[in-house]
Amino acid sequence: MYLNLGKKGKQEISQCTIGRVKETVFLGVILDKNLTLKPHMANVPRKISKSSGIIYKASFCLPTTSLCTLYFCLVYPYLVYCISVWGSTYPSNLNRIFLLRKKLIRILSKSAFDAHTEPIFKQLKILKLSDIYRSQIGKFMFSFKKGLLPDAFSEMFLLTNQIHHYNTRNSNSFYLFSCRANIRQFAIRFQGPKLFNSFNTEIQNADSFSQFKSKLKTFLLN
Repeated sequence: MYLNLGKKGKQEISQCTIGRVKETVFLGVILDKNLTLKPHMANVPRKISKSSGIIYKASFCLPTTSLCTLYFCLVYPYLVYCISVWGSTYPSNLNRIFLLRKKLIRILSKSAFDAHTEPIFKQLKILKLSDIYRSQIGKFMFSFKKGLLPDAFSEMFLLTNQIHHYNTRNSNSFYLFSCRANIRQFAIRFQGPKLFNSFNTEIQNADSFSQFKSKLKTFLLN
């Protein structure tokens, strides 16, 4: 197999012309021609809105527990899938998802359209969008710490004691790489250590993955 740049900038692989497209789907994530995730973040609200309509109609005949089950079946997969990649961005890019979730949480609890959503999330034990992101990043970092990730990630992060040998209270924490540009601060290589270090030691030192998930969810809900 070989890559050839043919006439008019057309790319060819093994003499097969590869046409240019504005967007493409890679492993369920929509990328544009600039390799940004903006089309994916625009697609998630459309999926949520469609499912919200189904849940709203069901709310007239189903209890809240059943509506929550529908939420985790119809909506949650779109929120959690690859959020560790697209969830770190400017708040304005996530604003529509944020507003749709607040509307949906009111439907689940059968609350008034202007009800304050903070206590409802806690009551239903449903994580907010920012906490879903923190949860996924936390699980990724815990898996790295326990050596549960593929070898390709083995050198992605460093502990502070790998940088220097001073015995400090943060020596077993992840080393935080310095980043000046916002685009680099959004990357998991920066966000991962930053978020994991913000968890208390009881969560960080959990004995098992299931114990870590349980403690982390309790921490985020509270």
